[in-house]
Amino acid sequence: MQLTPDCMHPVYDRTMGVTVQVRDLDPDVDERLKAAAVAKGISYSEYLRRELTRIAEGLRIDDRWAALQARNRVRRAAAPQQPFEPTDIDSDTIVAWIREDRDRR
Repeated sequence: MQLTPDCMHPVYDRTMGVTVQVRDLDPDVDERLKAAAVAKGISYSEYLRRELTRIAEGLRIDDRWAALQARNRVRRAAAPQQPFEPTDIDSDTIVAWIREDRDRR
């Protein structure tokens, strides 16, 4: 911790972690989390840190996925719609092509 000359408020190092307090956590949940930490051979604090980090990474992925979906919706809305034109190919021919492709793999 450092004191700045401008004021006497402490300035904390950015590498210092954040303290999180969870109120009203069900005691059974607490026990399951502690047991999971013991099973992994790590401290309760380290287990919670890893789980929260995993959750945060998932949120970042969810945000990115939502942005991609929104972008694709805009692209689809802007793209001209091609009318569907029926073809003379019957379903037996399509099934035969799929089977041939599978056999080649």
